[in-house]
Amino acid sequence: MLIVETILKPDQFGGIGLFSATLLPKGTLIWIHNPIVDIAVTPEQYETLPPTFQALLDKHAYPRDLDVDDGVLEYNADNARFMNHSSQPNTYQDDHCRIFTARDVQPGEELTCDYLSFDPRCDLSWVKELAPNLGAGRRQAAAD
Repeated sequence: MLIVETILKPDQFGGIGLFSATLLPKGTLIWIHNPIVDIAVTPEQYETLPPTFQALLDKHAYPRDLDVDDGVLEYNADNARFMNHSSQPNTYQDDHCRIFTARDVQPGEELTCDYLSFDPRCDLSWVKELAPNLGAGRRQAAAD
C-alpha cells in the first residue's frame, strides 16, 4: 500500500506511470504491505475469475513470495500497480517487503522499481527504456 502522495500521468513511453507528488528524500518509506489493499490470489481463485480479470492480474500481479513457489499472486489494488520497471530504479525493496526511495525523488518524477527484484521470471522483452544520458555526448561533440 502506498503511504506517500502520488499521481498517475502519462509516462515517456506512452503508458501510465506513478509519479511523486512531493519531494521524497533518499530513504523515504513509500510502500508497506497491507493485506486489505495488497490482495493475495491463489491459483484456484484465479481459475474462477472471468478472463477480463485474469488479464488484469496477468499484467499487474506478481508472485507473492519468491521463497515459496505456491503460485499465489499479489495484486496491488491501489496505484502502486502503475509503478514501472527500470534497470536503474529510484526505489528498492528491503528484506521486510517495504519499498524505500534509493535517492532523492523530486516532485513530478516517476517512481520506478526493478521488476526482477521481486519476480525473477518476469518477461521484460516489452520494456522500453532509454539509456541514461543517451546521446548527450554526441550533441556536445556536434556543437563543437
